Parts: sequence; C-alpha cells; structure tokens
Amino acid sequence: MTELKRALGLWTALAIVVGTVIGSGIFRVPQTMILSVGSVRMVFLVWIVGGVLSLAGALTYAELAAAMPGAGGEYVYLTEAYGPLWGFLYSWTQMWVAKSGSIATLATAFFEYTAHFVPGFENVWFSAGPFAVKYGQVFAMVLILALGGINYLGVKVGGDVQVAFTALKVGLIALIILAGLFSSHPVVGAPSIPAPPLIAGFTAALVAALWAYDGWNNVGMVAS
Repeated sequence: MTELKRALGLWTALAIVVGTVIGSGIFRVPQTMILSVGSVRMVFLVWIVGGVLSLAGALTYAELAAAMPGAGGEYVYLTEAYGPLWGFLYSWTQMWVAKSGSIATLATAFFEYTAHFVPGFENVWFSAGPFAVKYGQVFAMVLILALGGINYLGVKVGGDVQVAFTALKVGLIALIILAGLFSSHPVVGAPSIPAPPLIAGFTAALVAALWAYDGWNNVGMVAS
C-alpha cells in the first residue's frame, strides 16, 4: 500500500469539501425539488434530511480513512475487504466511467451557466451531420485539461487553487444572499405550484438533494 502524503492542511481540506458540496448540483436541483414537494418549507426539510443521510456516509468514509490511511481511497478499502480484484474493478470503473462522466457533467454545467454571460458559447464551431460541437463545449474540454494539468503539478498546488476558487465561490454566494435580502421585491401574481403526492414527491426531491449533497462524502475522502 502506497504511503499517504499528507500535503493538505486544514484550510485546504475544508476548501475541498466546501467546494465540492457547493457544486453544480445545488444550483440545478432546487427547481426539481420545488416541483416535487410544492413548497419552500418542504424543500428545506428535504435538504435537512438529505444532509443527515449524507453526513452518515461522510462519517463512514472518515472512519475508514482513519483506520486505513493509504493513498487510493475506496481502492484501499475494497482491496482490504474483498481482495485486489474488486479494488481493481472499482478503480477501473471510476477511471473510465464514473469519474470521467462526472467531470464531463460538471464541465458542461459550467459551460451552460457561463453561456448566460458569454452568448457566443452557444454558437456551433463545426458540425458533422447531426453531431455539432459548440464553442462552449470546446471551452469545457480546455477547462478539464487545464485543471488536470494543475493537479498534475502536485497535491499542494491543486489544493492552493481549490482554496482560492472556494473563497471566490463563497464570496459570490454571500453577495447573492445580500442582494436577495436587501434588493428583492415580492412577486405579484406568482403561479401556484400544485402539491404532488407527499411521499412520492418527498422521495423524488430527496434523491435530487442527495445527488447535490454527494460532496459530503469527500469529508472522509480528503483524509484518504
């Protein structure tokens, strides 16, 4: 087992967890949640329940990381529990399916939000039949390569970049909150949202919240 390099400090670890929790999901799922449960109060209740469930997963990872402090995360845990074959299969799946798909999804979400400020990203760069590549998609690919290059330089460099971007993200969210508190106006004649079946709607909203809350699991993964 490769020895774990403890190159991340407290602030870097906090930045990674906060930056992952406040990811694209938390901005994309509230609409789905409000349509599922029908009221803002129920949305807050779903967030609380989802947070408690995700915290249980985070604490589980933290316990595993403390018991087996080796580089590799889940690979180490599965190898210790079930043998090297299952550790390898999990790592292979993460490398070629799960993590690559997740990174592509996050980059696409970043491109879609950025396109609101840079409309040119929605223009098509080139097309081949039904297949069209937009400038924003090229931007997303360049972003993935750039962040990959930063992390290739070392854990410490990647951690410092994470701290900077997390501070920027939290600062911008604070500005949005302040703008909402002091500059908002009541909406007159807002359409009412029909209340869906409670159990089915709550479950659907909870699934969406847990997808957005997935970053809580990184509380333990930072330690591994």
